[in-house]
Amino acid sequence: MLRFLSEFERKVGMIYAATGGMLILLVRAFMEIRLGRNERGRLLRQMVIVGWQTVPLALLIGLFTGMTVALGTGLVLAGFGQQVFIASIVAESMVKEMGPVFTAFIIAARVGAAMTAELGTMAVNDEVDVLRVLGISVNRYLVMPRIVAAVTMTPALTAYAVCLGLLGGYVVAGPYFGVSWVTYKAEAFRVLTTEEVLKGLSKGVFFGAVYSSVCCYFGLQTRGGAEGVGKATTSGVVISLSGILVTNYLLTRYMFG
Repeated sequence: MLRFLSEFERKVGMIYAATGGMLILLVRAFMEIRLGRNERGRLLRQMVIVGWQTVPLALLIGLFTGMTVALGTGLVLAGFGQQVFIASIVAESMVKEMGPVFTAFIIAARVGAAMTAELGTMAVNDEVDVLRVLGISVNRYLVMPRIVAAVTMTPALTAYAVCLGLLGGYVVAGPYFGVSWVTYKAEAFRVLTTEEVLKGLSKGVFFGAVYSSVCCYFGLQTRGGAEGVGKATTSGVVISLSGILVTNYLLTRYMFG
């Protein structure tokens, strides 16, 4: 029992230390923005990696998510002759939950893993220590461009995914359930307000901050060569996805609750 309690205490302490380290890393990164004018090239490069190179995946996720929601709800609603409400269900689910969460998942899995692996490789090769010896701010040179790119590009990708999700919903609602485009569009816009759309897109800002800070933290803390890089990458992605789910619950509770 004492061994179990000691191990439990050690694990809890590690969680608190890691959480604090991630928050400090996030705050320092944003504090470096006004001093990072010389890092515009690196920032633009990260924005291309996070944003442009992830567009095909985000659009694919959005399209098939909307199609799946429309098909699942349409099969039920058609039995009651209420298939016109497919549009409202697709719109609400894509804007509030599925669009932001699924987009953040795919970016965290693709870009977050790359962030952790890249920074982890630099850490085990002592490149991060060399930057510190040269007097270069690691937060400004490595962390800030990645976090800012994630925070700015995740909402943009979410908007694309939501639009494709609405289109995917009609692809199913039209041919399969006989809902016209005019009716579908009117019903979708009827249930959505500008405030709800902005709240849904703002989730992307929080999700971007979560996965980028987590992955950067684990990357910089990597030790133990190639094996350590693999473990850090796995931990970074798993904790990022878990953090996105927890953050999504809290945001939904206080934004839409």
